[in-house]
Amino acid sequence: MIQAKGVDYVYPSGKQALSGINLEVARGEFVAVVGHNGSGKSTLAGLLAGLERPARGQIIIDGINTRDKKNFLVLRKKVGMVFQNPENQLVFEKVKDDIGFGLKNIGFPQAEIETRTAEISRKMRIESFTGSFELSMGQKQRVAIASVIAMGPDCIIFDEPTAMLDPKGKKDIHNIIIELHKQGMTIVYVTNVIDEVLAADRIIILENGSISGEVKREELFDNVERLRGAGLEMPVIMDMLFRLKQRGVDIIVKRWSIDAVVENFISYINGIENQNNLNMQ
Repeated sequence: MIQAKGVDYVYPSGKQALSGINLEVARGEFVAVVGHNGSGKSTLAGLLAGLERPARGQIIIDGINTRDKKNFLVLRKKVGMVFQNPENQLVFEKVKDDIGFGLKNIGFPQAEIETRTAEISRKMRIESFTGSFELSMGQKQRVAIASVIAMGPDCIIFDEPTAMLDPKGKKDIHNIIIELHKQGMTIVYVTNVIDEVLAADRIIILENGSISGEVKREELFDNVERLRGAGLEMPVIMDMLFRLKQRGVDIIVKRWSIDAVVENFISYINGIENQNNLNMQ
């Protein structure tokens, strides 16, 4: 769905932010982009969303080259973007106006705007939200996501969407993203917190403006030190299993969740007990 081919990006100051980026995101995939602050994550997100244009190379979204400015509105129907600070996306006093703003810009008739706004509000469980400026940061982020979903994109790029939220807000937004992916949405999730991307199919490691490596979900446990080297803090689940493995307790986990870890740990213990019983017979 999205292809980055030999992409470089240079800031107006002349400093090079990205160099030689080659990346493909397939339709329906969940791809995470991680790295230190200043590694170029947000710049890459803007490029993949078609909001910025590369200095060299090209970004192709569903066959459309983002360099062609006349396709800007067409791209908005294909790829949406949610920013770190939701207040950058909310410009009206009323929530319904913020949700419908993008639809109005791309030419939807008023009747359809109202229908879609009501439908998305129910889907996102924000019908009770009225005044945009009266909401908490977590609630504002839900409205920002709703305004993007309303335009019906095939892909949403999230640029550190939980960075400004409290723990409950982080959990709520992360659950929304996972649910969107289950429904078939293509997700590109930019973050520097590895705990938030355990549901990703792939993790792209960005260092100093270049892709230094890629880790598939099933390879996460074998790349703990590599991810730590990229400055990422390991989630509690992964750190616990890694320490157990170092002590000879090798528990295989295919789904990174507390329930999955508990189930596999119980299976491991039962396996040891069954073996001990056989040895005693």
